[in-house]
Amino acid sequence: MRFKTWLRGIAGAAVAAILLSHAHTAAADADWDQTVAAAKKEGQLVLSVPSGSVWAAELQRFEAAYPGIKLKMTAFSGRDFWPRFTKEREVGQYLWDLRVGGTDHFAYKLKSSGQFEPIRDLLVLPEVVDADNWYGGIDGLFLDNEKKYVLAYVMAESSPARVNKAATGGVVPSVDDLIDPRWTGKISMADPNIGSSLAALAVIYKRDGADWVRKLFANQKPTITRVPRQQLDWMTTGRYPIAWGMPTAQITEYAQRGGDASQLPNVRGAYQWSNGVGALQMPTKAPHPNATKVFVNWLLTKDVQAHLMKGVQLNSRRKDVPLGAPDAAVDFTKLSQYTNGQAEEYEPYQDKVTELLREFAR
Repeated sequence: MRFKTWLRGIAGAAVAAILLSHAHTAAADADWDQTVAAAKKEGQLVLSVPSGSVWAAELQRFEAAYPGIKLKMTAFSGRDFWPRFTKEREVGQYLWDLRVGGTDHFAYKLKSSGQFEPIRDLLVLPEVVDADNWYGGIDGLFLDNEKKYVLAYVMAESSPARVNKAATGGVVPSVDDLIDPRWTGKISMADPNIGSSLAALAVIYKRDGADWVRKLFANQKPTITRVPRQQLDWMTTGRYPIAWGMPTAQITEYAQRGGDASQLPNVRGAYQWSNGVGALQMPTKAPHPNATKVFVNWLLTKDVQAHLMKGVQLNSRRKDVPLGAPDAAVDFTKLSQYTNGQAEEYEPYQDKVTELLREFAR
């Protein structure tokens, strides 16, 4: 008799749990439907996006998924976007909903001054908030110290520079080799004051100190450019066969134009990863907050990540998405050994690099 009573109690609890789960699901679905309806009423989304036609085409697919929400996209590098963003805010203009792009010390300073909303609060779709779908869980997605403001959905093994090995006699140097006299006058560099160039320099500064960075500039005399296409041309023609900090998008588009990207490998390094331009930051006072919420969740779903990674040839942090760049796959068994100069923990070292670079600007 007691066993039957216990059994009925267990069955009743199971039914109650199922009903409660269904109730929570129904409530979540209703909330999502309300968010989508509010987003369509807003009718627009204003984005800062990575350069390159592939990124624009991939992100434009959002309009087909959610008719009635128009995307207004402008391509910016971080070095151009954040100064403009700051000046706009100084005169009371709040124009941007979301930045889809890489993160640097300018962004973290804005975050620290209260200019960003927590993107973590926007994540609501079950397949997005399921920690088991992401390498490193949900915390692993975030690069900021608080784990809620800067979301990086791309994770690819990286190196500070690429090399045209046909122009170097087949030699692919290591990162440490780049201060060897044989490479003097053969290195171009994207603006070292911001972006991927600065992030890589911060990692090396932390590891090897100021002297290594000083030797790179004082002895190797890299030629600085703010034009990614120019840097690619210099590398492929052999004028400057080593390209430091060149955006990955340039290699992707080079390959799509028929170029042999296999001849432009990364210089050899150890356990560095990068999200590149695969990150999100949401400014405060975004004009279309509901549309932003819908877009962020859409972007992080399995199907969208799979299509995007194939197009831009990068690797998602989602476990269930095929690699878009198998040659740049991170070894997740050694994840704790990897470093990423775009994380906020490297901001102090980015400041040190920036201060050091003033020696060469005099």
